[in-house]
Formats: sequence, structure tokens, C-alpha cells
Amino acid sequence: MGRQSEVLDSPAALAQASEAAWHRAEAEPDAPVPTWTLYVLEPAEVEFFQGDARRRHVRLRYRRTAAGDWTRELLWP
Repeated sequence: MGRQSEVLDSPAALAQASEAAWHRAEAEPDAPVPTWTLYVLEPAEVEFFQGDARRRHVRLRYRRTAAGDWTRELLWP
């Protein structure tokens, strides 16, 4: 189990734990991490927004088609 939000005794303790973790990662790059959870996402729609100083923002929406391809749409801000 991870130690996030536990009380840290000193910055040296963090440095020591970090160094040990790096050494383990280098020695065992494929070692399982029991505290991690892997999620796989398959989005049906994704939107990107880019701001503009004159408020002419660019909005792009990508939607997955029934065939599995992506359709790009330019949206009003």
C-alpha cells in the first residue's frame, strides 16, 4: 500500500525511499505494482478547446463512427 498523506519524518527519509524505488525500478522494470490500477478507456467522443485573445476560441470535437473511424467537427465557441 502507498504512503501518500502519511506523516513524513524528514526530507532525508523521502530521499532514501525515492532512491530505493529508483534502484528497484532499474533492476526490475517489469515488476508489478500492487497499489496501481490499470484502466483502459475507449472514448466515443473527445473535445479540444483552444483559447484566443479575441475570444474566437477554436473548439474541435472528434466522434467515433460506427466503423470505428473518427469524424472531426469544428464547433461554435
